[in-house]
Amino acid sequence: MIQLGKYQRIIVIAGIALLLIGASCSTKKNTFTRRAYHSLTCHYNVYWNGMVSVEEGAGDLDRSIKEDYNHILRVYNYGNQQDALALNPKMDRAIKKASIGIQRHSMYFKGKELNKWVRESYFMMGLAHFYKKDFTSARRVFDYVAKEYSNSPIQYEALLWMAKTYLETERYEKAEATLNLLQSKLEESNFPTQVYNAIPLVYADYYIARENYELASSYLQRGLELNNNKQLVTRIYFILGQISQSNQDYSKASSYFSKVIKRNPPYQMAFQAKMNLAQCYDEGSGESKYINKVLAKMAKETKNKDYLDQIYYALAQVAKKDGKDTLVVFYLRKSVSSSMTNNAQKTTSSLQLADLYFDQSNYMDAQAYYDTAVSSLPKDFPDYEKIKARAGILSEIVVHIQVINLQDSLQHLATLDTTKLFAIIDQMIAEYVEEEERLEAEKEELQAGGIAFIDPNRGSKNPNLNTGKWYFYNAAALGFGRTEFQKKWGTRQLMDNWRLTDKKPVMQTFETELTEDTISNTIDSLVVAKKGSPRFREYYLADIPRTTQQRLVSDSMMVEAFHSLGFLYLEELRDTSSALKTYVDFQGKFPDNNYRLETWYALYKIYQSNGNIEESDFYKGLILGNYPESIYANVINDPDYFIKLSQQKNEAAALYEKAYSAYTSEQYLRTITYAEKGMELYPNDTSLIPKFLFLRAMSLGVVDVPDSLYSSLYYIAGKYPTSPVGPMVRSVMRTLEQEYGMGYGTKAVTATDTTIVKMAPYKYAPATTHLVMMVILSSDVNINALKIRISDFDKKYFELKQLKVKSLMLDNDRSLVTIGNFDSEAEAGNYLMALKNDTYVTSGVNSSDHKVYSISLENYPLFYKDKNLEGYELFWKENYPQR
Repeated sequence: MIQLGKYQRIIVIAGIALLLIGASCSTKKNTFTRRAYHSLTCHYNVYWNGMVSVEEGAGDLDRSIKEDYNHILRVYNYGNQQDALALNPKMDRAIKKASIGIQRHSMYFKGKELNKWVRESYFMMGLAHFYKKDFTSARRVFDYVAKEYSNSPIQYEALLWMAKTYLETERYEKAEATLNLLQSKLEESNFPTQVYNAIPLVYADYYIARENYELASSYLQRGLELNNNKQLVTRIYFILGQISQSNQDYSKASSYFSKVIKRNPPYQMAFQAKMNLAQCYDEGSGESKYINKVLAKMAKETKNKDYLDQIYYALAQVAKKDGKDTLVVFYLRKSVSSSMTNNAQKTTSSLQLADLYFDQSNYMDAQAYYDTAVSSLPKDFPDYEKIKARAGILSEIVVHIQVINLQDSLQHLATLDTTKLFAIIDQMIAEYVEEEERLEAEKEELQAGGIAFIDPNRGSKNPNLNTGKWYFYNAAALGFGRTEFQKKWGTRQLMDNWRLTDKKPVMQTFETELTEDTISNTIDSLVVAKKGSPRFREYYLADIPRTTQQRLVSDSMMVEAFHSLGFLYLEELRDTSSALKTYVDFQGKFPDNNYRLETWYALYKIYQSNGNIEESDFYKGLILGNYPESIYANVINDPDYFIKLSQQKNEAAALYEKAYSAYTSEQYLRTITYAEKGMELYPNDTSLIPKFLFLRAMSLGVVDVPDSLYSSLYYIAGKYPTSPVGPMVRSVMRTLEQEYGMGYGTKAVTATDTTIVKMAPYKYAPATTHLVMMVILSSDVNINALKIRISDFDKKYFELKQLKVKSLMLDNDRSLVTIGNFDSEAEAGNYLMALKNDTYVTSGVNSSDHKVYSISLENYPLFYKDKNLEGYELFWKENYPQR
């Protein structure tokens, strides 16, 4: 922090005297008195105040930043966009001061700036932009300083911070080039010591960002030799310890972490150093007993209650080194359950535990912990998409397993006599009552101590996974079964062997036919019954399939679950062992199931890959003997069958491109011709048929009465609800319904109004000028008050942007508020994110009453003319980064 000492105060007083004497001084003449006046005024009245704001803001940032100790730390941490937003007022003040100094006190004569504090003001302006994370402006200022003042030591500071700017924006090649340029100037006589000492650390930061830890380590060592700042040196030791630990050089890592602890760092860093030190012990040294004792003692200390998740994680790593797998699982589970606020640690522990379960093919437990991890996993996490995909697959697997287990158990219970059945149910009721009483007692005990009670099942996405007990009812399983049944087979009459067209005996013969309504009522009766109390028998009896109709529903759900489960094991997880067991069980329970052809082919392939030729040939014979014309028989007889099929798909795609090109060229009759040809030639291509239908429908809407457009779209929406064109189909239908009153039973619209079939030609141009657009969906919102709050927000956090807030009516029910202008999509996106996180602006406005988007100036008039919010929202979500 800059403070005025005794002599500085004297200088200021002298400066005031100069001010009185030279009040009329301008910057037009190069005289000693004027140089002195402008130097003194710029220094103490402008630069000093601006730097106070910069230093205060940097201090605030340092105190507010939260480190992620699960990853190797960067040498410099300047926070995230949200952290930077809090600094805006102070940094804007510094920028203002810098601008005043530059404009009013520059003494520029004969190509040279004679006022030292003007160039310092430029540099201060660059720093302020940097801390605001306005890196484009920061880079421009630093570049200007480095070039304009190439004979001054300030050029080296500007180059150093320009390298940091490139690092923050991940322009690594530019960062390295700038650092190399600095390196080449080291021998110059006026090279500043502080820059010289900082260069190795910026190099280290660069190599950490590039994950080249070997080079980063060597530069950190050099940085230790040149720097004596206690906080910085402690951080370097910690990073060196992390790098050594990641290289499994535990002896060196232990040495570094011990140094960190001895230097009395902030509690969080000291704690992390102790955790890492525990994990770095040499398993051959026999120290694990001592380390476990130390960690157990830490777990009992009240001051560490918020760090139990990390302590248990450290204990798990010690157990892992000792080869005690059971303890590893135990401590990782404790780590996850203890983690309340540290999402990073919860994610790390959950992922490690999920991977362990997955490797053991324990997919039920693996799914639960992958699900926990994904819920708090940042999108930039390594292998994020892979982890998320695996979690999704396992979630499907768990649902199918639950359906099979649930229905199998319920069918077994249906075979018991009343005495045995009631005995089982009564036992479950007793367990339920006991557990309910235990939770109530725990709740009262916690509340007596002033601690809020948290229901163990509350917030759990799948509470059934958290217990080893089986409960009769599972809403997810039943709901899934019904949804999948209707999605697969539609609303049709259900009869014996309902899937096969020739109605051969497949499962078993029932005397009664079931309609779809009967199935719905049967499942609904189970759901409705759950509204009763688990304290009574009726609650459980409602689930048991005791009638022919209920048994058929139960069988159908199991058939679907078995088929899907086998497919997921085989095709998604490549777990042939689990797939083989599932398909064999499937065949054993339902030998003539509706998917027997697919099941036979899967068994044929599995046995073939296992080298079991006898079993493989058996299923090959079944396929060729019973389904000689099937696609599977074709593949068995012709290994190149799919290659030929792929060629046909390419031809279909080429024809679609022609149809689409004709449509965009407004050649609607030609579009219809191409689309109809595609549907005729490739009737089985389910991916392209809805697209051909959509182009045909849109073109018919132009050349025919638009009512034909609505009926065509209605058909596509019903026939292909999950097609990629589905959102566009529904969007156009809503426009037809809302703007033109179309729908079945409404008056026809003439073909002269072609706007209903025109799709707004929005273009994604992220580098162009943008606005932030708020659409107000309710007439209850006070627009003027909202604009005032937005202006207050802008003045506080974006004062230098000089943003304009405007409003106008979008239609009778909706208003439009725009904020701008922004130089790019990125600037608009950062503003939008800040606006969404600010509760002041939208206070009194329900979240359902407004929507906020970024929009380019080019697209804005198109949107205002079209007024199709759903259409723009679809375009926006598909093209703009969702912050």
